Amino acid sequence: MRERDLQGPPTQHGWKSTPSAVLFWGLAVVGLPIMAGAWLWLSLASLEEATEQPKAVVAGTTMAGTTLLVGGNPLALTHVLGLVVLGAVAVKGRCHRWTGMIATLVAVAVASAAGIAFVLILNGGQLLTPVSGSYAP
Repeated sequence: MRERDLQGPPTQHGWKSTPSAVLFWGLAVVGLPIMAGAWLWLSLASLEEATEQPKAVVAGTTMAGTTLLVGGNPLALTHVLGLVVLGAVAVKGRCHRWTGMIATLVAVAVASAAGIAFVLILNGGQLLTPVSGSYAP
């Protein structure tokens, strides 16, 4: 028997095609500022809640939940869309589907971490604005 017959069929790994890899990594790079914007939006929603809550209390109402509703939902939607879009490209474009899923999770996690870092740098190390109870017009 020849040596090639003993080795079995050649195994494939990595990307099925270069365009699939370029599309995936291109979308991952485009997702960086989108994810940073989503984290910034959460921070701005937190600032809105913190600055408006004392006024709302004086008026007999509340701003509680604004951060979650206005900032958290879009942030969660951004993560889900990133997972779906990148996942569709990666699962179809990789030779082994599970490696596409892992690449997707890593890409979204890195983009999210970069977004958090961006907001922390922008806000002096503070992701969310704490609510103070005082209001001074």
